[in-house]
Amino acid sequence: MRAFITTVAGMATRFAQSLPAPMPKCIYTAGKPENTLLYRLVTLAEGFDRIVIVTGFMAEDVAGYVDKMFTGSLREKIMLVENKEYAEYGSGWSLYKGLEALMDTNEKYEDILFAEGDLYFSTEKFREVENADSDVITVNCEPILAKKAVALYFDMNGYPKYIYDTSHGALEIKEPFTAVYNSAQVWKLHDGDKFLAVAKEMGEEAHQGTNLIVLNNYFRNVRDAGAEIKVVTMDKWLNCNTTADFAKINF
Repeated sequence: MRAFITTVAGMATRFAQSLPAPMPKCIYTAGKPENTLLYRLVTLAEGFDRIVIVTGFMAEDVAGYVDKMFTGSLREKIMLVENKEYAEYGSGWSLYKGLEALMDTNEKYEDILFAEGDLYFSTEKFREVENADSDVITVNCEPILAKKAVALYFDMNGYPKYIYDTSHGALEIKEPFTAVYNSAQVWKLHDGDKFLAVAKEMGEEAHQGTNLIVLNNYFRNVRDAGAEIKVVTMDKWLNCNTTADFAKINF
């Protein structure tokens, strides 16, 4: 089994500043109803056995959109999971709720592909990540700015590590490193069952902060096992923090 997870639970405060009323970023469109970030992600992932969408803010609106836009066998693959603590905990809790839903299926997962729900990138690069026969970390070519970037660096032992400042003030790497990148926030976990096991072993409290904690732990396991970690540079990458960002997308 292969699973795709996207998290769309946030309140999108910056995104809503230019809108007449708050709404989930993932279903915003200035044109056709299928011109949304969520529709694009789900249709890109239609080849997966399970498609997990973790909602939170205005969850009923997202669920209504899903029921309207997706039908038949594609809709049957979609698992809607509500993160009711979206305003209390960080991004790690949304990812954990999605992983918990997969655990509850009691199915075996050889691949789990996780993508943040506010991203745009090329179809070709998504397929490269999806079809890779290894774990995949993605990066982009944007400047690494503390106010919005998730930074990825490799330490002197080759371990990939993520850092992010939730206050958007400053980033600090406290050890020597061999490379540093701007994360494209899409990951392929090639041993899905191992990823689920790592998440479960950490305990619920460890997931209440950023999702980078479980990712760091998983990739440390991958490195210790001597498995390959492929780095894919995503072109045409865009993190839609504002409606101005969204307007740059060519659907």
